[in-house]
Amino acid sequence: MAMLDKMEVPLLLKHLRTSTVPAHSIWTVIASLSCTLLGFLIYRAYLHPLANIPGPFAAKLSGSWRNTRYWRGTWHDDIVEVHKKYGPVVRIAPNEVSVVDQQAMKLLYGHGFNAVKTEWYATWDPPIGAPAFFAVRDKKLHSFLRKRVSGAYTMSSILRYEPLIQECLNLLLRRLKKYAALGRPVNMSDWTNAFAFDVVGQLAYGSPLGHLETESDVMDLRKNIFNLFFLSANMGHYVGQMRNLTNPFTQRVVALFGARNPIAEFQEWSEAQVRARADALEKEDGKGESRSDMLEHFLNMKDAEGNRVRFEEVLSEALNLVGAGADTTSIAIRACIQAICSRKAVYKRLQAEIDEYYDKSELTEPITYLQCQTLPYLIAVTREAMRLLPSITYQLLRHAPDAGLTVDGKYIPPGTHVGMSPIAQNRDQKVWGDDAEEFRPERWLESEAKSRYLESNNMTFGGSGPRMCVGRNIALVEVHKSIAQLMRHFDMEIVNEEKPWHITSYWFAYQHDFMVQLKFRDEHPLLA
Repeated sequence: MAMLDKMEVPLLLKHLRTSTVPAHSIWTVIASLSCTLLGFLIYRAYLHPLANIPGPFAAKLSGSWRNTRYWRGTWHDDIVEVHKKYGPVVRIAPNEVSVVDQQAMKLLYGHGFNAVKTEWYATWDPPIGAPAFFAVRDKKLHSFLRKRVSGAYTMSSILRYEPLIQECLNLLLRRLKKYAALGRPVNMSDWTNAFAFDVVGQLAYGSPLGHLETESDVMDLRKNIFNLFFLSANMGHYVGQMRNLTNPFTQRVVALFGARNPIAEFQEWSEAQVRARADALEKEDGKGESRSDMLEHFLNMKDAEGNRVRFEEVLSEALNLVGAGADTTSIAIRACIQAICSRKAVYKRLQAEIDEYYDKSELTEPITYLQCQTLPYLIAVTREAMRLLPSITYQLLRHAPDAGLTVDGKYIPPGTHVGMSPIAQNRDQKVWGDDAEEFRPERWLESEAKSRYLESNNMTFGGSGPRMCVGRNIALVEVHKSIAQLMRHFDMEIVNEEKPWHITSYWFAYQHDFMVQLKFRDEHPLLA
């Protein structure tokens, strides 16, 4: 009875009323079940080991308080507000606690601690028979899987791929220049997303996906990945998770109604691209000209015995890069544009810094990532914007360690599901100060020591531990280069500053309908 939801209870009562069981027996069963349910709810609310943890009363009774907010896409606001109301330790479900705490961040996600991921992550297990290190719960397997791909994600590797990234950025700038000349506002939600997807296409498949070239959502990829992530993230708290939707029976039923499976279609397309590259590599046997990209690295990975990995494992890494590496980056770029354009003093100072560098350096080619690193205000502004609106806003769930966890004087027993939302943790006043919710890039410029301290407590990329976002370097290169080049070549103005966008949280915090008016700066011809 404890597992029944509000839709199931009336059905059970209807069944009991229409059964042939004697009336007095029916009411005895109803009374017994009601008492059991009442006792169970009383236990959860007042006798449970987490009963002393503050939080919404409904969250003590069931996971519906958290789940409904996940489904309606408002978690980026909900989790911040609930911590404001209840403090740094909040019970958001019967066996789940959300925390905002510097020490807890280190214990859950830091080097040498790295608490075990919860079963929620199984919702991301790929259906192609190859493990994905993001979803893997076993520490040793995760370490092995991450280690063998990490070479492709190092900053030195990403800088080798930088010309491929610049190709996509060149095309983005040309497309935006065209619309600036027409005087039309552009939806930067679409354009930044198209740019980021073309970049991961370059790196994962050997060519852009065509989103910028065609000015369209090729294969409905962006829409379908959005929908897939929304379902996967929100189904994680239900029995069966995504298997409820991906099992053969469900798929056959869907097929009977003639519905397309767009994700399966993209997977088939991906298989063809990766297979063609794998076959070419096999044929050339290392003698031909190689293309330096991430797919080349994936194809040369080895398994635990030193043999070349199975095709499915290569495909898994390519799919992971597309699924996780595009939206995260485009969200970060939009967060930076909005933060800059909505503050005239910030805009003026940053554009002056970028112009001064271009002019003094007499650049005849687009600014590089390493050159961007000599622009302290650009780094400070982008860090601050991404801090306040990190791409991931859902809880990063872990099992509380064997010794339990004490936060703000409240003990959390071993095994409890404990999570942090980066958007809430990045507003911890004990780390960021009384103005933690304010956009103040100057906090990053006070001293090198202060900047290092802030970065060590920054959850924008999932902390600084072994589970930190492996694609961090790709995002940093794209963000810094795109912001510097956009500000060099355009004057940008948000069309509706009071409501620049609306956000849907679906694991990521995606900004929709971000309309920006562009004016090309004729005195600075495109270097693209």
